[in-house]
Amino acid sequence: MLKRVMVVLLLCLFLYANDENSTIAWFEDGKISPNLAALVKTIKNDDTILCKNYFDFKAIDNLIEGYRYTHDESVKKKLGELANKLLFIYINVKNNGCYDPSIFLHENFLPPKKHLQTSLHNPIIQGLYEALRKYKRLQDWQKIVTDDYVYLKKGKEYDEVPALKKRLYIEGYYKDKDFNDSFFDKKLETAVKEFQAHHGLKVDGIVGPMTLEAVNISRQEKIEQILINIERARWFLDDDRFFIFVDIPGYFLQIYDGNETIFSSKVVVGRKSRPTPQMRNTISYAILNPYWRAPKTIIKEDIWPHLVQRDFDILKQEGIVAAIDRDGKEIVDFEDINWSCFTPKDAPFIFLQKPGPKNFLGFIKFMFPNRFDVYLHDTNHPELFKYPYRALSSGCVRVQKPIELYHILKTRYKNITYRDIVARLWDGKTKKEVFKEKVPVYLLYLTVFNKNGEVYFYPDIYGIDTSMLQKRGLFHD
Repeated sequence: MLKRVMVVLLLCLFLYANDENSTIAWFEDGKISPNLAALVKTIKNDDTILCKNYFDFKAIDNLIEGYRYTHDESVKKKLGELANKLLFIYINVKNNGCYDPSIFLHENFLPPKKHLQTSLHNPIIQGLYEALRKYKRLQDWQKIVTDDYVYLKKGKEYDEVPALKKRLYIEGYYKDKDFNDSFFDKKLETAVKEFQAHHGLKVDGIVGPMTLEAVNISRQEKIEQILINIERARWFLDDDRFFIFVDIPGYFLQIYDGNETIFSSKVVVGRKSRPTPQMRNTISYAILNPYWRAPKTIIKEDIWPHLVQRDFDILKQEGIVAAIDRDGKEIVDFEDINWSCFTPKDAPFIFLQKPGPKNFLGFIKFMFPNRFDVYLHDTNHPELFKYPYRALSSGCVRVQKPIELYHILKTRYKNITYRDIVARLWDGKTKKEVFKEKVPVYLLYLTVFNKNGEVYFYPDIYGIDTSMLQKRGLFHD
């Protein structure tokens, strides 16, 4: 069935490019082609489409029935036109999603380019499809109820343990089929740790309130979470072969080459009050030994309050200076300025840090110009990567392994060693390194992710899942 539908899609795309009103694909020797029934059935059975109300199934079913009895040419024409419409709505929502991202993301994203193709083959969305198939195959599980403030841990017996073992077995974490023993043993602790690692929880093997809450999320709730992540992925993903992917709530960055992950790094992302925006963009160059120039939001919210209160010590400790020029060659003394005479918008100064160990950007940043002034960069606070919760930046993405990332991007087209990179950084001078080809980069908010066949669920740090599920009235079966 799927193969037939893909053939139909390819044929119809060719026909549409030449004649929008073509009905050839839907009829064979004056009879309705099996292709039409295959298309209608595929759309009806496609659970990943949240906007089934976009498709007028009743009208097409009536036209199919009418044409079978009458073979009327006017009915044939209407049926062909409606079939074409059905097809191209399906192609559009399958590749671009059902809804306008601004409904849920407001202005915190770059509008993606719409694309028309038979289907997305990007490994990110293919992994989500695989996750959906997995959870649709699983059986439902029962809620685990404990007394308030009870923590289940290894080495003791609990009445809840048999139910917990069965619950974790269904999802594949507990490997033993014997659920009757009430003793919390090493095998169960290992299963709990694995569950915690796959759900963005502290990995300690103890079933406390947060772990229990995650355990008690139903299979259907997880399916709904996967579906809204598929919808979000469709807003931005394209069929790039080599690209950088940042999962905002997962706090990680990966490089894909085809379907293979060739590099991974922890990241720090924007805190809830200054969330990292979602986008597809392209990295065109890197800056070695960069200047940090404060964006408008940071000037207004972080720098200006210290200036008007004449509390300059914190700014000086961070190495922040006020300059007339972009490179900090003409620096003004904070004490010499009456800051109350200005506002953050009209102050004729640039606030910056010169290159060096205190620089917020570290020693390298990767540029993909955008209206948010957000990019990937090194950091002068590497200790942040040890924390499990890493929504701590002002919107940019701090990369734990920026030198390794730079090395991979440069060695795609030119042999360069780490010694060469260190030599380029050593003199402290700012340098612009243009990449031979622009590299696609995604900053996406996926709370579900498939890593090599294992499904991970991440905390909804910005509340986007919650917003989408609360507005589920938009989603029609």
